Amino acid sequence: MMTDKGLSIRLFGRVSLSLDGKPLTDLPTRKAEALLIYLVCHERPFSREQLADLLWDDRAQEQGLANLRSILSSLRRLLKPYLLITRQTVAFNHDSDYWLDTAAFAEAVGAWRLEAGEFLGSSLESLEKAVSLYAGDFLAGFYLRESRGFEEWATLERERWQRQTILVIHALAAHHLRQGQFYLAARMARRLLQLDDLSETACRMLMLALARNGELSAALAQYQEYRRRLVEELGVLPSPETDALTDRIRRASHSFRHNFPSAPTPFVGRERELTDLKQQLTDPACRLLTVIGPGGVGKTRLALEAASRLIPTGYFLNGLRFVLLTNVTTAALVPGLIAAELNLTLQGESPPGEQVAAALSGQEMLLLLDNVEHLLEGNEGEELSRFLARLLTAAPSVTLLVTSQRRLYLQEEWLFDVGGLETPATDDAARAEQYSAVQLFLQTAVRIQRQFRPTPDDMAAIITICRTLEGLPLGIELAAAWLRHLPCAAIAQTLHERIDLLTTPLRNVPERHRSITAVFDYSWALLTAAGQTIFARLALFQGGFTLAAAVAVAGASLVDLARLEEYSLLRQENGRFTIHELLRQYAARQLALSGAETAIHQAHARFFLEYLAAQGSGEETAQRQAIRAELPNIRAAWQWAAVHDETALLKAAVTLHNFYSAASWFYEGIAAFEYALEQLARAAAAGATAEQAQARADLLSRKARMHIHIGQLPAARQALDAAMDALQPVDDPLRLSTIMGYVAITTFYAGEFVRAAEWAQESLALAERSGDQDGMAFALNFLGSCYKSLGDYAAAADYFTRSVAVYEQMGDDLGKAMTINNLGNLAQAQGDYAAAQRYYLTCSRLFQAHDHLHGAATTLANAGQLAHKLGDLAQATALLEESLQLKRAQQDERGTAVALIGLADVALAAGDGAAARAYLQEGIALAQQAGDVKLTLEGVALWGALLHQ
Repeated sequence: MMTDKGLSIRLFGRVSLSLDGKPLTDLPTRKAEALLIYLVCHERPFSREQLADLLWDDRAQEQGLANLRSILSSLRRLLKPYLLITRQTVAFNHDSDYWLDTAAFAEAVGAWRLEAGEFLGSSLESLEKAVSLYAGDFLAGFYLRESRGFEEWATLERERWQRQTILVIHALAAHHLRQGQFYLAARMARRLLQLDDLSETACRMLMLALARNGELSAALAQYQEYRRRLVEELGVLPSPETDALTDRIRRASHSFRHNFPSAPTPFVGRERELTDLKQQLTDPACRLLTVIGPGGVGKTRLALEAASRLIPTGYFLNGLRFVLLTNVTTAALVPGLIAAELNLTLQGESPPGEQVAAALSGQEMLLLLDNVEHLLEGNEGEELSRFLARLLTAAPSVTLLVTSQRRLYLQEEWLFDVGGLETPATDDAARAEQYSAVQLFLQTAVRIQRQFRPTPDDMAAIITICRTLEGLPLGIELAAAWLRHLPCAAIAQTLHERIDLLTTPLRNVPERHRSITAVFDYSWALLTAAGQTIFARLALFQGGFTLAAAVAVAGASLVDLARLEEYSLLRQENGRFTIHELLRQYAARQLALSGAETAIHQAHARFFLEYLAAQGSGEETAQRQAIRAELPNIRAAWQWAAVHDETALLKAAVTLHNFYSAASWFYEGIAAFEYALEQLARAAAAGATAEQAQARADLLSRKARMHIHIGQLPAARQALDAAMDALQPVDDPLRLSTIMGYVAITTFYAGEFVRAAEWAQESLALAERSGDQDGMAFALNFLGSCYKSLGDYAAAADYFTRSVAVYEQMGDDLGKAMTINNLGNLAQAQGDYAAAQRYYLTCSRLFQAHDHLHGAATTLANAGQLAHKLGDLAQATALLEESLQLKRAQQDERGTAVALIGLADVALAAGDGAAARAYLQEGIALAQQAGDVKLTLEGVALWGALLHQ
């Protein structure tokens, strides 16, 4: 960086030397100046003989050395810190405080790959800085007579620096042209011509920059001036490439700019897509860009908006043309339609396609071909593809922008996928208007009802509508149009049930866009009969599906799915396929009309319930991730099997229960099992079989376990009583063991520890009889808790240890973690806090490894209570608050009460009575609501301590 301190040397243009901000005028001779310049430009020492020969090659060496000694004496006196002079060598001290313009130039250009001519956007500033440093040729006007060596070096350096500068300026001019910065591009092109006034590349750059900046006359005048100079100085004419550019500019001055239809409504959103489209359309490498998406997604509006934003720019000198192909029935008519939009008369014997290609061969134009998907099948598709390929070859400056529901499959094709508008990710109505989907709904609504002002309830419904439609613009406009007849909430509700609502009577809307059904009818008609069958069968999938599922349920192959994706009826990402919800509803109607709905339902339910059962226990992290990926399909399969396939339902019940429990999704799990129980009750109304009784008992006990997890003890006991009633006529020790174990838990929470231990002993005996290791481990663990509460710590430790051993034998880490947590509780009760801490840490690591939120929250609460006993109130508060947050998220009333009462105890110890009171008021209420007598009494005892304090 140049400063007023030290030595400053400028070698571009007129040589300028300064020291500490003042001109350096004390150098004795021109050759002294030349010596300093030569040394500063080299980062190595030179022998005195080399320097003498360089500067005095016409003298004897002895004379040259004598002259050199004289100069060095003067330079040492003036510039001692900057020179390294010995008896043999001389060098410039590049570690000194100096600034050199050529070095600054080289440093600025260093980030740029000069040899490849490759411009990197990150070095734009540095390249511009380099150009600003080049004030003229290297050592311009600086000559040494009778020093051929120095002059030869200076000449070579002059050419080298000029060559580098030309490359840099050329790169900057090309960059500014690509970025639409035509004024800056023209400025750079003019600098190129200053360096080389016969450079045809620079001339074309300047002409193009002027033309794109709207200065057509100036561009043509530049051509005439350059042509005159070429003829006068070289006796040659400009190249055909320059003449072709001149012809394009002349045509631009005589042709109209575009034929785009005016937009019927303001354009909403999609700024990112518009930016990306502009970037691709102005990229010379992109000659054919296909905008792809399903019907109604707004492909035409987006393409027109992007192209319209190029109208006032200098891109596409010969204009932009919109060609609507919706009603074209054959590919042979396409060239004629393009010719009509170009005001081109077709005549003679040449095929229309060849005439259009020839007419466009010298033009720089954008052609927007709208809706070509119906022309891409069979022979029609081949003919259209041949024409477009010929056009791209014959007219190298023409760019094609195509809208279609499927790709063209040409080598030159770039794809631009279009999805729905941005929809709110949350239910925050206050921020909903920031999303383009909501903006479009409101824009349409105001046209329908001038005084429409959405209430908070309306906005909540609008968010639901936009999400249901997945931001589909046509669907949103059609839905908003119903505001004259229905409130927002009714529109949202109806959309969940049917798509017939989405219609419009507007006459100036294309017929195929007057309803969503009409749009989908159009897409449906493009499919083959086999494709229609496959697509209808895919309607049963919820939340997407894999290839394996499509093969098993719909009989589809990868080729079939690729074909549907090609028609924008499917979306595929990371090996998973999805269907837009409205398209899925449409396909479901087609499936119902086919008569195959029941068979496909059966195949869907069997596949996903078998998939669920194949996930083993459903508790491990990988198993839960696999289930989560297919949970929407599993929910649908579960509900269908509850009515039609009891056998498949029961095979999957264990895994589903374990999944909901490990994931802490207890409320959803309870609802799923309640639904299944309701359907079984209807089926068994005439009298239950033994199998149905066992199924009912199994579902009831698992439902009860989930009630227990969230502290709903009365509901759990009611379900367990019903389960035991169902099993009375059946000898089923395995199920009875499970039910008795759950009864033991509810009895324990009611404060009846002796009776709870008796239930647990019966459960253990039945589990041993049936060889159920999981039941044995569970009963042993719970017996340990019972005897701990009874004060028999030795018996408790024995039961916990035996339980851990069984869980280890089974390889059940989660069950083992639960028992280790109880060992920590036992150690706490015995006052061995160090051992308790070890147990909790081990348990916490196991739960975290398996992403078990319920277990993690329980362990955190225990660790917080332990920290309190150890006197670390800050850590105790942090751990209990983290547990409270997790328990609230799980809607676990009892677990929430545990964390609240623990926090009250800590607040009481810290002397914060107000906080303790607030914690206790909520905690005791939740403990009573959960029916946990022991926990309620703990809270009441703390309340007494608070009152006493």
